[in-house]
This record gives sequence, C-alpha cells and structure tokens, in this order.
Amino acid sequence: MMKMFEKKAATRRSLINAAVTLFSDTGFDKTTMKQIARAGGVGDATVYKYFANKELILLAYFEQCAQDSIDQALASSDFSDFNLHEKMQLLIDLYIETLISEREFVLFCVDKFSNSPLFLLQDALKVQLLFRKVMFDFLSAAEDSGEIPEVPFKGPIANLLAEYVFAVLFFWCKDDSEEFSDTSQMLDLSLGIIVLLLQSGLLNKITEFGGFMFKAQLFNLMTNKSGLMSLLQSSKAGFAGLKL
Repeated sequence: MMKMFEKKAATRRSLINAAVTLFSDTGFDKTTMKQIARAGGVGDATVYKYFANKELILLAYFEQCAQDSIDQALASSDFSDFNLHEKMQLLIDLYIETLISEREFVLFCVDKFSNSPLFLLQDALKVQLLFRKVMFDFLSAAEDSGEIPEVPFKGPIANLLAEYVFAVLFFWCKDDSEEFSDTSQMLDLSLGIIVLLLQSGLLNKITEFGGFMFKAQLFNLMTNKSGLMSLLQSSKAGFAGLKL
C-alpha cells in the first residue's frame, strides 16, 4: 500500500514538474493535457486521474512547494529549539526560495489568480490548510514553552497566519529590490510585530471584549422578539439568494 502511494506521489510530482516546464517554454494556453501526460510519462487518459484540467496543476504546484518547504523546515537541525519568530521566518524563507527558480512562472500564476478570484476557490484551500496546520503547531509549541500566553481561537489565528504567508508571496512578486531585500526587511519587521502581539496577550483582551459585545448584542436580540425575527428573516433571505 505504501509503495503504491509513493508511486502515485512520484507520478503526481513528475506531472507537475513537466507541466511547469511546458508552461514556461510553450505557454499556458498552447500547452495541452496530452503534452503534459507524455512529458510526465503517463498515458493520455491517466493524466486526468491526477488533474482534471491545467488550472488545477497550477494550484498543485504551489501545494507541492508548500509541502516541500514545510518538510524542509521541520527537518532542520534544532528546529524544535527555535522560537516562534524563527520558525515562521525559516518556513516562509524556504517557501520563497523554493519558488525563486520558477519566478516568471510564479508571476504568471499570481496574475492569473488575481484576475480570477473564483478560480482560487477550487483547490486553493489545500495550500492554505497546509500552512494553517503548521502555524497551529507553531502556536501550540510556543504556548507549551511559555513563549506566548494561551491563544484564544487558535484555529482562526493560525488561518490568518496562513493567509499572511500568501500576502508575503504577493509582496515578493512585486519586489524589484536587489536580492529581494525589501521582502526580507518587510518579513522580519512584520513577523516581529505579530510575535509581539501574541506575546502581549492583547489578542486575549480583544477576544474577551468581542465576546462581551457579542453576548450583549445577543441578549438584546433575544429580549427583542421583532429584532431577532427580523435578523433571522433577512439572514434566511440572504442565504437563499446565495443558492441562486
């Protein structure tokens, strides 16, 4: 079973790498799935068992780079002894380094994603979930070591940190400074602020205040029958509209 899984993973990687090369040399629109299949060493029909279309290969490339950078970071010597800032910085540095060799291709993908936001909803969450999980683990380790106080709503915070990785990626795509020094400076400064925010416990206070306000508003609604019913009716209408 493991050998079969490893074989499928290797074939998937081969198809992604072949596609990136073809997209870079021939162009995305001119490259066909048949060409990708043959360059990746599989049959014309087999390629569709891995990817339904070319667009999903673009997202799979970023997923592959994300997983590679995560694996490389976790395998670093003494990684468990790194503080939160150092762990996040190493991970993001490795992710950017993984993408540098195909920078022009990455710029093309980012432009395509920016112009087709709905396209990202197809499989982009896979990449985000990878970063969300590792950020969640980083936060948990920082809590256990006493580096930061317990983080309320750790899942959503980890998700925000995953989105922060994408924000850094977009910044890097626009960075024309020598050796991307602006990205390095922005990353170090912004991570410093994030860690200080977590260490200060301010998130806990914001959460407590937000919880108080939510409870107050909920109490007002529950004691105001017409207000609650109006909210529920408008919400139902809004959700019904989303189905259309």
